[in-house]
Amino acid sequence: MKLEIDRIPEAGNIEKERVVLKAKEDVDIGKYVLMRSKRGASGNPLSGSKSAYWLPDLMVKSGDLVVIYSKKGKSSKKTLDTGKVVHFYYWHLNKAIWDKESNNTAVLLNVREWEHQAP
Repeated sequence: MKLEIDRIPEAGNIEKERVVLKAKEDVDIGKYVLMRSKRGASGNPLSGSKSAYWLPDLMVKSGDLVVIYSKKGKSSKKTLDTGKVVHFYYWHLNKAIWDKESNNTAVLLNVREWEHQAP
């Protein structure tokens, strides 16, 4: 995949909890969905109803970071001294979801095909 989960800092602290994604190549992040899933006994994700965050359509450069905070906030970006860009997004949740007690795991999906229909 051209986008990967780099780390999940400050898990359990809603004010600082975030998932940090890193672009391994130039990539349209709108082709990716970050999902929250439960961990099974083996540590692998389990199927079932959990929340998802669909990243916006945006081309990012190799080495750029995409940071998704669990809390509420306004999307923004920051250019680092290295020239790399950090893109900040917010899931708008009311509580932390990545703490150890929740038994959640982050799953990043590259969505190649999809469809939808409103009722």
